[in-house]
Amino acid sequence: MKHSIARRNLIARQSGEHRHDFAQILIGLKGKMTCEFNTESDQLLSGKLAIVPESEAHLFSGLNDDSELLVIDLAPFDPYIQALEHSCNLSFSQTILNNPEFITLSPEIVPMVDFAANQLAKRDQQVGQQSRQQINCQLITLFMTQLCQQYSASTTHHDQSRLNRQQLNRYIDQRLAAPPTNGAIAKALNISESHLYTLCQQELGLTPQQYTLSRRMARARFLLQNSDITQTILADELGFADASSFSRAFKRYFKMTPGYARQRQR
Repeated sequence: MKHSIARRNLIARQSGEHRHDFAQILIGLKGKMTCEFNTESDQLLSGKLAIVPESEAHLFSGLNDDSELLVIDLAPFDPYIQALEHSCNLSFSQTILNNPEFITLSPEIVPMVDFAANQLAKRDQQVGQQSRQQINCQLITLFMTQLCQQYSASTTHHDQSRLNRQQLNRYIDQRLAAPPTNGAIAKALNISESHLYTLCQQELGLTPQQYTLSRRMARARFLLQNSDITQTILADELGFADASSFSRAFKRYFKMTPGYARQRQR
């Protein structure tokens, strides 16, 4: 792929797993879709996006008949992307596109998603190559600039030098059935979302969502080994879409199935 592309993608109830030799930004447009990386998973819906780094394997599953995404495919050597990097003074691959991440969009950005979707609908009705390229550049600039501004703000925001680990654990553990977003955790700790990300990387060696997953998995193993709770109920209590999603996440994390973990303990 030589040029970056913005497009709409109707997932509906399709599912699958793949990876690309380019980074992607997946933005919830309609309905809901489960997106799973090796280390974390979440749902994509209106107001939520996922960053998919280059060559990062990810599993997707549409949960509604109208599940649809706004997708931005970022070509690694696109001159336009390189110009944006120069303008933002950032290497995207080393910063905002370096790790898989789920981000809750701020309220003022959500209308931009609807604007982008309408622009893409108009583009698909036009046949002029120049018009297509102009709309691509317009939408890619729109979203990449927003992500750059969010990242840049974090590098100058140092309102807390260390994590309050006790407060962090308590906040996460009280919300295992509906795992909190980075934005919610940051707000609870009174720090910026990106500063939370930096502190977690520095002190825990994990992203906030990876650490949240570790708390969920630790609780899952404890309940499997110390109770007769079914995997269906366990999945619901720990915020997974269903027992299959929980089982896959547990196996990826512990390299064993939930059933084997329970059997081995007994």
